[in-house]
Amino acid sequence: MAQEAADAKINTLSTELKLLRKGLGVQAKNLPGVVGEELRAVCGVREDDSPGTVRAKVVTRLQALIGKLPESQRETARIVLGFGTGANERYTARLELLGTGADRNIRTMQRRADDVIYLIAEAAYEAPAAFGASPVISRGPWHTSALAVRLSLAGAAAEVFETRRIVSHVAGLAEIEHGVSLARPASPAGEPELSGLGIDVVSGGEVHSVRMVSSTRVAFRLRPPRVLDAGDQHEFFFRIRLEEMPAPFYCCTPEFPCESFELNVRFDRREPPQRIWRIDGDLSKDAGDPVPARKPLFLDNAGEVHTSFRDLQPARSYGVGWQPAP
Repeated sequence: MAQEAADAKINTLSTELKLLRKGLGVQAKNLPGVVGEELRAVCGVREDDSPGTVRAKVVTRLQALIGKLPESQRETARIVLGFGTGANERYTARLELLGTGADRNIRTMQRRADDVIYLIAEAAYEAPAAFGASPVISRGPWHTSALAVRLSLAGAAAEVFETRRIVSHVAGLAEIEHGVSLARPASPAGEPELSGLGIDVVSGGEVHSVRMVSSTRVAFRLRPPRVLDAGDQHEFFFRIRLEEMPAPFYCCTPEFPCESFELNVRFDRREPPQRIWRIDGDLSKDAGDPVPARKPLFLDNAGEVHTSFRDLQPARSYGVGWQPAP
């Protein structure tokens, strides 16, 4: 019976994703209005979420799920759902991109699209690995199983949408310690408030014990809606608004291990960077250094770059750096 229920959820989500991929896919203006109930649940969408929040949650969650697919399927999944394609490329046009060489039979391409949609739905209900299965993940009271970040740049200002799913290692985990680096030194009078620092916890729990641990880093505790047992998963989502980026790079430097990190950076089309590169496991003090040779990244037609990381190690930095336009 449990397997039948799981199969039913996967099939329902597959149907909803097929509806979502029509037209412009994730780039459609009416995206928040076509998100089905199962997909809303998978993405942690609440009834009182604004359309912009719904879009951010759906996009970041789908990117994280695509990152869980076999590498050979990820690009197909991105094309099918409309990630990184032209702003006006509808589903039928994107479907043609799946054809390779002489293999351009429409039924074959449709079958490939349907297969990858099912794999995405299946990944949404994938059980977490057994606690203790990996020596890397066994450290700490919890680890991050999936982190998805969308960074949007507009002039000097920036906005960050972060969705993080953690897995508890202990029984009775009632609080999750978290921290965020700020753009500039902050000196709030009295106890700081996240909203005053440009940080909004949109969903996933109650925040308390906000404190500055350095002039540029704020820490807080997140209390999930229920106490977590070993192996339980919990997802939370928050937004950060920065009046000015502190430096031309964005990184995740985890305190505890992280299984996967999906990062999408949307640059200001009016001032595209001269070059962009991938930061992969650098020491934190070297993350912002533009001198070391690194893998180059390139803007797509939407002015975005997307990259992903697996098995992030604590105290190492992973992300994207860029050389601003002169």
